[in-house]
Amino acid sequence: MSLSEANKNLKWDTRMTEAKVNSGELKKEELNKHLEQLPDLAHNVEKFTIDGKNSSAEDNH
Repeated sequence: MSLSEANKNLKWDTRMTEAKVNSGELKKEELNKHLEQLPDLAHNVEKFTIDGKNSSAEDNH
């Protein structure tokens, strides 16, 4: 993969977006539009506690 392709793939990387907005490479409006188009995946969340036990398993006990 070329450096150009790698940078293109990183356009929406959350670790890079703030720097890209600050540098003017990415407009805040473009970022917000992208974020609004992302699907809601909240139903895929698995809750856990700090000791590693699944909280849904605790709820059943």
